[in-house]
Amino acid sequence: MGMPLQLDLRHYETIVAIVELGTMTEAAKALYSTQSTLSHRLAEAERRLGVRLFDRGRHRRLTPTRAGIATHQAAARALDELGRNEQVLLAERSNVTSVVRIGVGSYDCFHWYPSFLGAASRHLPDVELELVVVGDAPGDVLASGDTDLVIAPGAPAGSIELIPAFEDELVLVTAPDHRLVGREFIEPIDLVDETYLTYNFNPTPGFEYDRFIRTGDDYPRVVSVVPQTSAITELVAAGAGVSILSRWALDPAIATGRLAATRCGPDGLALAWSLLTRATESADSPTRRVADHLADHLATSAT
Repeated sequence: MGMPLQLDLRHYETIVAIVELGTMTEAAKALYSTQSTLSHRLAEAERRLGVRLFDRGRHRRLTPTRAGIATHQAAARALDELGRNEQVLLAERSNVTSVVRIGVGSYDCFHWYPSFLGAASRHLPDVELELVVVGDAPGDVLASGDTDLVIAPGAPAGSIELIPAFEDELVLVTAPDHRLVGREFIEPIDLVDETYLTYNFNPTPGFEYDRFIRTGDDYPRVVSVVPQTSAITELVAAGAGVSILSRWALDPAIATGRLAATRCGPDGLALAWSLLTRATESADSPTRRVADHLADHLATSAT
């Protein structure tokens, strides 16, 4: 047991709420308290620690000091772990002993989830699954503890373990009536007069820009960054641009004819998907058990 804490849970909840919401008013709403109570609580925390945690600016805006940022980071991690512990304990009431949070790297696609959820309830009855939003840096999200398992394309960086899942292909996706539909494959020069939509600001090594677009001397006329692939799908379907994305991730829209898919180059752009876990995950942990079942499920359903 370490040194006695100077602050209690209410102080840390208050600091986290103020940093993340910016004002005492919003923090009070989130904590179902009053501004006066939180103001006194914050003053008490600063008195006990002997440091200023926030600078008071105009319009009642509170800006965390260096000490405030450090305290917020530690408190946010601790509160997250406490919340996870409560989830596990509450789940035990219904014979569920573990919660595994799953996300998809780079793509917001979850068409695979309903069928896997049914399979998991049969094979992993002691595990509860939760979907979380991951974004374009799955290694960082795993390291932060915000998720336990990520389905991701390529080879993301970080202290992670990769479990091979299935082979996919990056394809040009367009509206079904686009001028390039019907081609056996396209070349980079075919994109010169197009509005090209992408989900990240910086090209990811090993993906379409690195392996296809940059290989020629011609580039798309306009490049527009749209952070969500689901939004790109809607824009492409409406004829507002084209993109090069995972065939598997967009399979529902391609299968129904909302989007058309065309190979990039005569040999295509192969794309491997993997399941990512933390490198410290034990072989018999709930996360690894889910990963093994999910890898089999995806390998079967993606073919």
